Amino acid sequence: MTSVLHELIVEEIEAQGGMIPFRRFMELALYHREHGYYASGRARVGKSGDFYTSVSVGRIYGRLLASVCREAWAVLGSPEEFTIVEQGANDGTMAADILTRIEEAGGAFAKAVHYRIVEPFPINRSRQQEKLSGFSRVTWHEANEELPEFTGIHLSNELLDAFPVDSLRWNASYWQEECVSLEGESLVWKRRPVTDPELAEAAKPLPVPRREGWRFEINRGISPWLSGIASRMKRGMILTVDYGQVGEDRFAPHRADGTLLAYRNHERFDNPLEEPGLRDITAQVDFTDLAAKACALGLIPIAYSDQQHFLMGAAEPWMRSLGDHAPEHRKDLLALNTLLTPSLMGSQFKMLALGKDFPADPPLGCFKYQRPGIGSL
Repeated sequence: MTSVLHELIVEEIEAQGGMIPFRRFMELALYHREHGYYASGRARVGKSGDFYTSVSVGRIYGRLLASVCREAWAVLGSPEEFTIVEQGANDGTMAADILTRIEEAGGAFAKAVHYRIVEPFPINRSRQQEKLSGFSRVTWHEANEELPEFTGIHLSNELLDAFPVDSLRWNASYWQEECVSLEGESLVWKRRPVTDPELAEAAKPLPVPRREGWRFEINRGISPWLSGIASRMKRGMILTVDYGQVGEDRFAPHRADGTLLAYRNHERFDNPLEEPGLRDITAQVDFTDLAAKACALGLIPIAYSDQQHFLMGAAEPWMRSLGDHAPEHRKDLLALNTLLTPSLMGSQFKMLALGKDFPADPPLGCFKYQRPGIGSL
């Protein structure tokens, strides 16, 4: 399979005069309709997959997100119809965990919920439908723009880090675009001046790097993604979870070579050009840029937190309710410890909440202890 995709990439490079933008390479490697890493269904998480996510640690993550959704519903006035949209649902595990907890609790919230999954790839949709076959009121859509107008919450977990990005390198005088070219049959890096007006405009706000060779990635997929959600959301909250940085930390010296990485079988690779279609490729999220683009669309940043402090707030009511029954929930408590511990996942992942006509005060319980907070954006 990878040889087929490799040949297709080589053909496109030759057709384009010897190189293609890295953004285009990443798009093909991950989302080619037949051979891309995600589109082919090759992406796997957990112990037997290529990487771990918070979802793969255990059901507690989804169950706590169910409580966040319930609280958001209450803050919005307990509407009779409340939509939970999930994008990047992988095999449907997080949706199953959320919906199981909602059905267990029952009541008006359970009756109000309609779960909608945005999934463009048939093989992933088939897996999700199989896993969620026991739940009612679950609907699939190919894109955010196809959603009906809704009041509710839009969830994404490690979605934005897989958006195709432009890669820029500083040549001591100006930014150059990194492209993918050929040496024999091998895919290699090559630079050229930035000729795309949109990319040149996006590069203007970047600071002058401290040294030659500095790399920075630009995610131009953020604005259309936000716009697609905002166009369908009447009232509600966008909650996106990923790894990334804010402010000056985006330009820290240890990130001088950028944040592009590839993963396969839990092994990390610095060169994302090898084995296209067989490896996940990621670039960390620029949350400052994400918040600015959200504001430009009329969305309001209402919270920004690392996972540790987010889950501390979300889990507090549940943990208080355990009492003498805590030993019965040992598995969930162990999973929660993994999610909270800074050296494991607690500081790695960040949560950004964006509101549209959504009350920000008082904050949701999950944001009661938020760190570092929206002031850092």
